[in-house]
Amino acid sequence: ANQLSGTLPSELGAQRSLKDLFLAGNLLSGTLPSELGHLASLTLMWVGSNQLSGTLPSELSNLTSLTLMYLGSNQLTGTLPSV
Repeated sequence: ANQLSGTLPSELGAQRSLKDLFLAGNLLSGTLPSELGHLASLTLMWVGSNQLSGTLPSELSNLTSLTLMYLGSNQLTGTLPSV
């Protein structure tokens, strides 16, 4: 944990070749940007143990390469979209 704070920028979705997103155990807040659904190469998304809130974006269903996702210990709501 690095104690990163702030929100996840929507520009993160422009990193099309990103394979692993590991930001767990920080102080990140706000919502998961829908632009994360553009990360077609993403295989791992580990953003648990932050202060993220809001509804899970339906665009996460576009992450067809995703094999592992951890969202626990946040205040996220909704259901995981079908992939």
